[in-house]
Amino acid sequence: MAETKYDLAIVGAGFSGPILAAKIAEKGVHPQTGDRLKIALIEAGPYFPGEPRPGYGSPLRRQMFTNLEDNYDGTYLWDNDRSRAKIVGGSSLHWGAQAFLPFEADYLHWQKETGVDWTQENLREGVAEIRREFNVHPFPGEIDTPGNQLFYEVASGMGYDPKRQEGARRNCIYCGFCNSPMMCKYESRASTVVTYIPVAEKNGVEIIPDTHVEKILIDLQGERGVARGLVCSSGGSSYELEADKIIVSGGFMGSPLLLMRSGYGPREWRGNPIIVENPNVGQHIDGHARTPGVSALFDEPMGDGDLANIGGYYMIHDEQADGEGRLLFRAGFGSMRLPSQAALNSYAPWYGREHKKWIKEKGVLRTGSLSPSNSKPSGRWYIDPDGQLLYGGDHSRTIRRAKEGRAIAYEILEKMGGKQISSLDTPVTITPRTGGSHKVGSCRAGEDPRTSVVNQYFESHDVDNLLVCDGSAIPRVTTGNTGTPQASLTVFAAGRIIKRHFS
Repeated sequence: MAETKYDLAIVGAGFSGPILAAKIAEKGVHPQTGDRLKIALIEAGPYFPGEPRPGYGSPLRRQMFTNLEDNYDGTYLWDNDRSRAKIVGGSSLHWGAQAFLPFEADYLHWQKETGVDWTQENLREGVAEIRREFNVHPFPGEIDTPGNQLFYEVASGMGYDPKRQEGARRNCIYCGFCNSPMMCKYESRASTVVTYIPVAEKNGVEIIPDTHVEKILIDLQGERGVARGLVCSSGGSSYELEADKIIVSGGFMGSPLLLMRSGYGPREWRGNPIIVENPNVGQHIDGHARTPGVSALFDEPMGDGDLANIGGYYMIHDEQADGEGRLLFRAGFGSMRLPSQAALNSYAPWYGREHKKWIKEKGVLRTGSLSPSNSKPSGRWYIDPDGQLLYGGDHSRTIRRAKEGRAIAYEILEKMGGKQISSLDTPVTITPRTGGSHKVGSCRAGEDPRTSVVNQYFESHDVDNLLVCDGSAIPRVTTGNTGTPQASLTVFAAGRIIKRHFS
């Protein structure tokens, strides 16, 4: 069992938790004594320790991580959602490692949404550190596919400005399974396990795995709450853990649910008594809403299958100068797929010899798709009083832009020589159950306590000694994947937290 008294307890060891633990342990000190901090990093899932060896993998993690589907149950995902993982390393072990660092519009939208001072200049050092530590670099030309090259030529000829995608990998063999939720047994894909966890351990951070944090202990003093510890459960028993400061890093769902279980949140939530009310907990969730793309079948393969395509080009289409309604197109032609994905491809024959021939001849390499993502949508998800994630708001702009994006995708695929192109008649519908990806903002930061949960320093507006730092604090979703933007923001956050609390 863990010790019961810490200077700092960090709940969640995914993308943000290990970065915070490493940076604060390395640079922070106890503010009264100047001593090394006693930090606990708590994770609901397991920890597989070992020296990081990108391109080779540590022995234990090579044994536990696999790219084979027959071990799918061992990937430690919450509800089959790769953005939510119950393991030390969290979703950084499952992400696709396509590294879209923040765009200029992303910084502006953060400031516009809630007034935080998360400017491009303020985050410059954090972005540079993540680019270095995660080895973010453009995908090498030698793994490009004929299909990707053709997309670049066609899109450029149509007046668009496609750019090379960047990835976060080291010593990668380009097997292509980064496009699935499988964990990389060679540890080539950048994760906090091979970057920041070793630094945290070196500086005395205690990693406490397989431990569920049931609630934060919050006392009411006047009109404010004061966090003093955690109720944890592990191995069938529960215990209390005392901490002077608590940072919640449980992700866009985990963080607000923990706050609400602890009595901090909107007035109505599953009948739980609310000690400190803040109606913004679990609200304002931004992300990339799932809308249909356009697929095509080509006469010739878009790739040879020897090296799997893990990223090609992207292009941005804006209709407004401020980037609202922005569309992001990603081109990944010539990709190999897992056998189940290839077998169920919409262009694959249904069954029998023709289906076997399709698989054997890698017919999936003759398919390609463009799925425009509305990276600045008009709607928001929210957690309702029963704990359900629902999508609401005015979706008219999102639907209109999705239709416009599909028309652009259709024209590009047609000019690329696509023979069977999926119809544009498929309706674009958005309902309360519409899913999406890269969700953020459920405990968003902001200057105004009436519209946010934490301030620009990641401190709770309402509960002393409590901070929230992860994707849930980000006010607006970024243009691309949120992995490296969140990591960059966390480096920035660690510096602010050290300066205000541990120096």
